[in-house]
Amino acid sequence: MNFFARRSQWPQAILAVLPFTLFFPLGFMYTGVVAFIIAYLLAGDFATRWRHVKESPLRWPVLALSVVSVGAGIFLERPPSEFWTDLVHYQIFVFLLFFASIGPGAWQHRAVKTFFTGATVAATLFYLNYLGVLPNVSFFRSYVTYSGNKSILLGVLLAIASAWMLFQLSEQPVRPVNWPRLLQFLYVAAAGLLLGKTRTGSLIFVMLCMLIGARHLHLSWRNVLGVLAMGVLLTLLLAQASGLRQRVDNTVADISAFSEGKQTSEQGIRLAMYGVTLQIIAEKPLQGHGVGTWLQEYRARTVGNPINIQLTPHNDYMLYMSEIGLFGLLALLWILVGLLVHAWRTGGERGMWLGMLTLSLMLGAMFNAMIRDGVFGMAFMILLAIPLAGALPARAGQPPRVPD
Repeated sequence: MNFFARRSQWPQAILAVLPFTLFFPLGFMYTGVVAFIIAYLLAGDFATRWRHVKESPLRWPVLALSVVSVGAGIFLERPPSEFWTDLVHYQIFVFLLFFASIGPGAWQHRAVKTFFTGATVAATLFYLNYLGVLPNVSFFRSYVTYSGNKSILLGVLLAIASAWMLFQLSEQPVRPVNWPRLLQFLYVAAAGLLLGKTRTGSLIFVMLCMLIGARHLHLSWRNVLGVLAMGVLLTLLLAQASGLRQRVDNTVADISAFSEGKQTSEQGIRLAMYGVTLQIIAEKPLQGHGVGTWLQEYRARTVGNPINIQLTPHNDYMLYMSEIGLFGLLALLWILVGLLVHAWRTGGERGMWLGMLTLSLMLGAMFNAMIRDGVFGMAFMILLAIPLAGALPARAGQPPRVPD
């Protein structure tokens, strides 16, 4: 009996550890996901899991996106390669339902702690690399050199983790000061802003800080001093982040050059990519061109152009519109807006965290394949499951508290 009782807790135990794996090579995360699936099947109690799925506020929008993407796969053009991989990518939110169906429990407390621990370890690795003592081996490569989406993900995760820490601090009494959490926040936030290799992470951090500030927007000495202190901190950090300043300056210059029809820098090629993607969308705005067709359509229009090497349009909304049309985009927005509405209705700490994650995903999707790419998508599904698990309409009166 004890064996079966423990076995029923295996999915929660594994999901509580998965946030820590997000800061390391992708193999760790996917190994954890496979282990979760196996534990889920062995744990049984499928009736309860299925009831959680049916009661989830996401069941209909996720089903709508699946129907639209599968329909596009059946009736529209199929590319000669990677069609099935791309089709699976459109089902990423099914994993969120899958993760969240295990329901609430102590695992949510442990998941937050392991996420914060992972962020602290990642910040330490960035500092060690800055000091020149981190070896340039495959395990640490994303910390040493820019490694595409994985490096971007690390910056985004540090931004979210530090913002969650800041939110916890803002909800606690003025006295006594939670010095361990305050120092951990400063440690992680500084690493993300100064040493992270992504502008998206910095934008997400600033947006979440503004959201936390707006939550406490009433006049008091504590709030005024808090806002001033945060403003000074951000100013000092950004003033020291020369790489970030340079990329921001280059972005502004690229926008100006593109609007005047001039040549942009290598970093500004995404503006040209957006222009080509808009041409693709304009041809079939309602139904799209088909699952996985963006790349072949894009390359057919950019032969001989340096931007031909890109693999995604760096904008999930455009990608969805170009491949599965307006209905696919509306289904995606239904999911995202539904998450925000549910966060608002849930309220409290869990609702705030769900809203912060959703807004981070929405903002990141404007500049990267944050939803479509499995590097980002699976990581966000794991994190979203923490506040979403057990968030059922019938239980909205007293939602379980997510821990300090």
